[in-house]
Amino acid sequence: MKVLALILSVILFAGCSSPAPVEPVAVKPTPAPTPAPDAAPGKDPGDTTVKTELPRGKPGSLLSKIDRARLSAQVQQAPKAINIKQRCSFRNETGYNGSTLVEIANNEVKALSTQIAVPLHGGSCSFEGSGFRQVARAPSIELRHNDGCTVRIWTQGKQLTISYSKCSARCSNPEVFKYVWPVLIDQPSGKCD
Repeated sequence: MKVLALILSVILFAGCSSPAPVEPVAVKPTPAPTPAPDAAPGKDPGDTTVKTELPRGKPGSLLSKIDRARLSAQVQQAPKAINIKQRCSFRNETGYNGSTLVEIANNEVKALSTQIAVPLHGGSCSFEGSGFRQVARAPSIELRHNDGCTVRIWTQGKQLTISYSKCSARCSNPEVFKYVWPVLIDQPSGKCD
């Protein structure tokens, strides 16, 4: 829906700056047809998914030039559930190093533990899963601790990202947290950085 709203905003903005007036259009949600009782296996007969139909524009207008099939596919594409069980470690040329253990099943965090050492700035940080509670499952996973530390986990392509914010209390020296970067895990290879 965000993609559709963005595209409609661009269309309306472009229409306001073009010499020819463009009439505003309303997007009308239409309910998906109810499948017949003998529908394909695996389909939920009670599925009430709302499909959005983009109206046709006047010939020559920006709205008429939109690839409706591609836009429809993007709007209706649901994010995939995160399922991963991985243990990895990383080190770069400056000595920055760490290790991560993450286990997520269907966007529910089962285990999470990260240790990061920042030798150039004299300290380390430890992010253990105990004490965190999961407060969001989608579009990204979010965990919070009573001390204010927040963990966000999301995927982009085949890469899983684990980021930490407001977690300086979990470091040997609170100043070290300024040098902690998100942990990136390449899911096909299992390598992290």
